[in-house]
Amino acid sequence: MAQLAGQRDPAALDSCFVDLFAELLAPLRLRVLRSHAAEQRKWYVTRHHGQFDQLAPDEPLAAEEEPLLLHCITLSEPVLLPVSAQQGGIRTLVPLTGDSDEIAVVEITTSTVISKELLRTVNAIQRFSMHLHALLDENERDSLTRLLNRKSFDETFVRAALNLDAGSASTAEGLERRRQGTEGGHWLGVINIDHFKRVNDVHGHLIGDEVLILVAQLMKSTFRASDRLYRFGGEEFVVLLRCNDAQGAEAAFERFRDKVEKTPFPRVEHLTVSIGFTAIDACDTPGSAFERADQSVYHAKENGRNLALSYETLTACGLLQAKNQDGGVEFF
Repeated sequence: MAQLAGQRDPAALDSCFVDLFAELLAPLRLRVLRSHAAEQRKWYVTRHHGQFDQLAPDEPLAAEEEPLLLHCITLSEPVLLPVSAQQGGIRTLVPLTGDSDEIAVVEITTSTVISKELLRTVNAIQRFSMHLHALLDENERDSLTRLLNRKSFDETFVRAALNLDAGSASTAEGLERRRQGTEGGHWLGVINIDHFKRVNDVHGHLIGDEVLILVAQLMKSTFRASDRLYRFGGEEFVVLLRCNDAQGAEAAFERFRDKVEKTPFPRVEHLTVSIGFTAIDACDTPGSAFERADQSVYHAKENGRNLALSYETLTACGLLQAKNQDGGVEFF
């Protein structure tokens, strides 16, 4: 319980609950299923324990699963489900979060029905989980957009740099993928709304706030459940993106840029964003990676705005000077 209370990241908290349920129940399988309201409640597997199915992290669950999961969240208590003979075992759904844009359920598959005594313990752990998630939600989310705030950024960044991000870090399969280098990398993107001061000056701060909220909603609907989305303040947003390669990262940021450009905004009508992004490696600090991405944003704004630019591409083309990890110019 002390270890749970010490967590400051929802993904790490979910991982601790999976380990606790695994120790308590010795299940055949555990899965954490997470959903975002902005994605019309598509559900994704974000943690595994025990037996694996073929569903990869970030791949949506079948639509027929959705009513059962939402029912579990609505009741705010564990739900026992019948299982077909082909599946084997007994499924129990336990809500981890509720009353939030991002909700999660842990699916526990056991060989027999969980006893009443153990179910009471599971229920107590579940209530504790919802309480901790509510505290994290209050302390580490931006009050306007409900994205993560800057306070929670550094710790999550360090895990990404060490390739210990959510999704498979707690499984033997994930450890093997990291050793083989097949799990993909991480990118940091900085997003800046173009001419946002003009929006506030011309239309007022209430409209400006509506613009920020809508941009945050577009981020949630564009990026994946495993990507970490932040508002750093003002019109500046940050994304920690997990992706297989640079082409995939560029496509994700370009997709978001295009979506903003094509979305009508209240009163403002037309809006664009400038985006700079960079690959994260194990030697990076939050400051060094952010500086590289921020340089790319500045270059985008100096060259017409409404662009999504890679720091690595800009330096390779000689449009920016490469910097080493401590911020100095890299001569060799």
